[in-house]
Amino acid sequence: MFMKLYSAASLAVFAAWGMKVVNTDIALKKIPNALTVLGFKFLLLALGLMAANSLLGWTGEVTDFLNWNFYRLWAVHAGLSVLAGLILWYSEVWPAGDAKFFMILSAWLPLINPFIGNLPSYLFLVVLINIFVAAALYTVGKFLADGLHSASPSDYFGKVWSDVKERFSQLAEGGRRNRAAAALLLANMTMVFLLQQVLVMESRGLLSGLFARTELLYFFLFFLWEKVARLFKSRLWTWLIAAFYPLYLVLGYFFFFGHMVLMLKYALIHVFRFSLILVAGRAMMEFLMEKKDMIYLTAAELEPGVVLSSGSVRMLRSNPALCGDFDDCFKDGLDEEQVAALKDWLGRLPGEVPKVEAVRGRPFALWIFAGCCLTLLLDRNLAALLK
Repeated sequence: MFMKLYSAASLAVFAAWGMKVVNTDIALKKIPNALTVLGFKFLLLALGLMAANSLLGWTGEVTDFLNWNFYRLWAVHAGLSVLAGLILWYSEVWPAGDAKFFMILSAWLPLINPFIGNLPSYLFLVVLINIFVAAALYTVGKFLADGLHSASPSDYFGKVWSDVKERFSQLAEGGRRNRAAAALLLANMTMVFLLQQVLVMESRGLLSGLFARTELLYFFLFFLWEKVARLFKSRLWTWLIAAFYPLYLVLGYFFFFGHMVLMLKYALIHVFRFSLILVAGRAMMEFLMEKKDMIYLTAAELEPGVVLSSGSVRMLRSNPALCGDFDDCFKDGLDEEQVAALKDWLGRLPGEVPKVEAVRGRPFALWIFAGCCLTLLLDRNLAALLK
């Protein structure tokens, strides 16, 4: 009886706090730290009450309780949720407020439903899939609806198709200009998937299970791509790959040729799949979504908190005059030092008043909350339902 009442009460607080955060994010375009702290306190309270009931059950006072193994599973899930949130913040996908909101909500789910599926190792990934699939479906649906209800749908979709072709042209031109870099990138990605297979074979227990889930590798590569791509260009990684391939191919040829061929085939298939996801997800969707929210700001209009477009960030990172000031450009927006550096650089450019591309911030807390609610409701990921 206690567990049913507890789950209902926990769900009510979860929903009330989540909706408060969503409404605040929509109104202010940010999640105040005070609300985050409040949510963390609610989470600790929910965990403490459940642990107290388990203690009473352990002493024989009650019969409706969870054993201590649940808390071990919960701790693993909570840790993975925190890690995922940090990755999404560090990879410049979410601002810090959204990342913390996700961490708290994700950690709360097993306290509402202790028997939720995919606990502990993959629940965080199911939640993330539901968040991004729900947001993507809405975005695509709204995009189509806007086009159909526009004054001239043919012009609307024609302009979008023109933008898509332009972006593909830019990507193709970049690949043609630097074919050696493109080939090296493919070799790097192949090596990553080969190493994954080696780790699956050599590791045991939980580590083996984690390494065996290729979708986890996809997740880390996809969201950390900007950071990973820079690592691939480092001198240390170049030496590593130069040593790895000759050693692996020679040993494989003499000792495990058939197995090596299968592993190379596996790695190349995943490189192809991931490349499609990377192009569709990061290069195209990001381009189209930012295109709609693009604004152009002069130096006088720049202020802390402004979020630059992906194109602007790439351009500034490759600019030697800025001395690495924009190597980390988080979705929380520019800090004061970055604003000062950018204003100084824009002020030294010749010609008309120069402008820089930025994007209007879009509240994402709604989709984080919706994804968590869908996970509770469906107990599986939306991508599986769409198959």
